[in-house]
Amino acid sequence: MSLSRTIHVSAPAKIHLLGEHAVVFNKPALMASVNLRCHVYLTATNNQNIEITSKNISANRRLTYSQIKTLSNDAQSKWNQYFKTNDINTLKLICTDESDYLAIIVGETFKFYNVSSLAKGFSLLVDSQIPFGGGLGSSASCAVAIAGAVSVFLGKPLQKEVINEIAYLAEQKKHGFPSGGDNSTVCFGGLVWFRKETPDWKIIQPLPFTIPSDLANKFILINTGKPTESTGEMVSLVRALKETDSAIVDSFLQGQEQLTRDLIGVVKNSNEKEFIRIIQNGEKNLESIGVVSEFVKPLIRDIESVGGAAKICGAGGKTKSTGIILAYSSKTSVVEKIAKKHNF
Repeated sequence: MSLSRTIHVSAPAKIHLLGEHAVVFNKPALMASVNLRCHVYLTATNNQNIEITSKNISANRRLTYSQIKTLSNDAQSKWNQYFKTNDINTLKLICTDESDYLAIIVGETFKFYNVSSLAKGFSLLVDSQIPFGGGLGSSASCAVAIAGAVSVFLGKPLQKEVINEIAYLAEQKKHGFPSGGDNSTVCFGGLVWFRKETPDWKIIQPLPFTIPSDLANKFILINTGKPTESTGEMVSLVRALKETDSAIVDSFLQGQEQLTRDLIGVVKNSNEKEFIRIIQNGEKNLESIGVVSEFVKPLIRDIESVGGAAKICGAGGKTKSTGIILAYSSKTSVVEKIAKKHNF
């Protein structure tokens, strides 16, 4: 490729309408891409180094192909250990520096295509509009965009199914046991029905309709701040609860699956009353497994008290912030006042 050519690939953020945590246990999720994007710019260089820069975490790192390969192999080894033990401390060792994840995505792309060496290096610039760690799929969007840009650099076709698989492998190193729903939604876009049947077989069904405007115009995303716990920690928390008190988690899974199935028709037909009921009940189910902190529950109860609904929109949090809250109300100005009252 020409040294002056810059490859630009971007991927959107996502929201969970419903299905977070349940989707990890092979239950369905209804998800949608939203209009915040992670932009990646890749430019070939006249040396063999790989320079990775992120505007969002103020990182700049220069690595050789060998260093990328070593980092990627080490990440896989630690993830294999985590897979066997569910020890969150092992998972934390994979990305000790925030820029590690960006390098691991590059490494997973090389590994997927069996790249054994590079004739030319490249510079990679990441510029994301998506808040990190808030439940909007920032890491998935980054993985899809980087995998896409590196694939084009390597002369490979930009196939969504392939890019999605690479992104999922990278996401494992970040979150441990991701469902694959986040990367699938940001990769394929639109409104997506997702279900992981087995580790190797996933149903990814982009739906032939979108959220009707009379519903979409009444959504508000409220940022409660970045959770203290990572997505991987919250997923491990629920996995541990499944082992110690399976009845609670089984009841949660059964309830969320039915609500998620009901939600498809409700969204398609723009049934506001049923939409509010489903989101309220979905939130109560999430609270039952301990992924909604006491810090944000008063905000959610206040929104419900004015006839609206609100729920966490990702892995949540146990101690304080839970990232993005997805709120719905015909009284959007009232919800904004409630959010401000709670200093969000």
